[in-house]
Amino acid sequence: MSSGEGAPVTRPATEDVAEGKDTGRGPQGSGAPEERPQGSAATEEQPEGKRLHPVTPWRRAWAPIAGLAAFTFQDFERTRQWFEQLTLGWLLAAFAVLVPVAAAYGFLSWWYTSYLVTDTELRIRTGLLFRRTAHIRLDRIQAVDVGRPMLARIAQVAKLKLDVVGADAKDELAFLGEREAVALRAELLARAAGMAPEAAPTAGEAPARDLLRVTPRMLIVSVLLLSGGWLLLVALVLVPALIYTATGNVWPALAAVVPLAGAMWGNTAGRVLKEFDWTVQESPDGLRIDRGLLDRAHETVPPGRIQYVRVVEPLLWRRRGWVRVELQVAGAGKERGGVLLPVATRADAARVLARALPGVELDAVAASLSPAPPRARWCAPFWWRSYAHGVTGTVFATRTGRVRRQTELVPHAKVQSVRSEQGPWQRRLGLADVTVDHGANGWARARLRDADEARALVAAQAERSRTGRRTARPERWLT
Repeated sequence: MSSGEGAPVTRPATEDVAEGKDTGRGPQGSGAPEERPQGSAATEEQPEGKRLHPVTPWRRAWAPIAGLAAFTFQDFERTRQWFEQLTLGWLLAAFAVLVPVAAAYGFLSWWYTSYLVTDTELRIRTGLLFRRTAHIRLDRIQAVDVGRPMLARIAQVAKLKLDVVGADAKDELAFLGEREAVALRAELLARAAGMAPEAAPTAGEAPARDLLRVTPRMLIVSVLLLSGGWLLLVALVLVPALIYTATGNVWPALAAVVPLAGAMWGNTAGRVLKEFDWTVQESPDGLRIDRGLLDRAHETVPPGRIQYVRVVEPLLWRRRGWVRVELQVAGAGKERGGVLLPVATRADAARVLARALPGVELDAVAASLSPAPPRARWCAPFWWRSYAHGVTGTVFATRTGRVRRQTELVPHAKVQSVRSEQGPWQRRLGLADVTVDHGANGWARARLRDADEARALVAAQAERSRTGRRTARPERWLT
């Protein structure tokens, strides 16, 4: 079963050429930014647009210095010998050359960077030696996030990250003044929602209503109850000690400390800093997420583009009734998922999820789940009891995991294809897996179902998906 949703209607290319219009469409009509040669007439006739904030050159001036540092660390021993031979005069002369070069690079890269919003697209021109112009279709923008790193907050600037359907990476405008960034974000979201071009610049920030705020105490306790941080702490103590005992050399032991300490930081304190003061608000643009202690981030989950939801219940959270809610949106791969709620009670998570995916009820999903048949133990002796599958009127649901339980939800309207799969041992036992693919280049799999049930499920899910797409709300939600 293939998907039939979301295909933009385009006119023949000859009409656009005849009228002299620049469509800005990427390859094969995708929403990916299109790079055009600078020698083309269309590019040369573009207005220059607006430049970024004057503080931007200081950010970009670090590029030559970082490149020099990377070059020197490739051969650390030779670099050490050079520094031993340098006198104070040569060192000052090197700084006298390096600092102006870095400053000139930062200024020129800022000078040749601009952006322009037209009726149909956002154009970003960058490049000092190799020029690049990104043409981003406004109707394919699915989210515009505002980032405020700690130093940027001091300078009262912000950066915009644009998530575009079909693009492998987010385009970025860094930095803009805070007011300019907020105004541009509101305009781009209004255009993406289908608002008329003449009205979008004055639309302003859409009103929002608070849904949930994760308290610092709850966040810290949830991190302490995760086993990953404690296991990394044990490894941080034991692994370097074992290496030192085996080799008698302190350097290999220190080399093992660095990655383990980094992983432990990312799973404990780094996670708290990133998810601190997590707030979810509801607005016409979608669900807004504000988070971060040192670096503040303002993200938007657009309505109608959630393809997949995962509800995670670690072992030590279940007694408290806590869950973590993760999601995937259209155009993002399975490895590029986001977080809707880092931790929340099951009741609060159900309330927020019902606003993100209307009609989805976690209690109804849990009631619909049925376990795998007992003969599945011969395929997965330790885990078969954790496998379950269910269907509600809105989602295809699966559950896996005994220690870290995960419930995966795919809305019927977002299913791109459905299939059943059998290995040789599964065929002998009369079992099969049922897999549904969703629009974020990922999948959910109902493991070890009865073979007859799996065949019926494939046919029924195909029909549910066709019906769901006919009744789904439009992605351009103001049209």
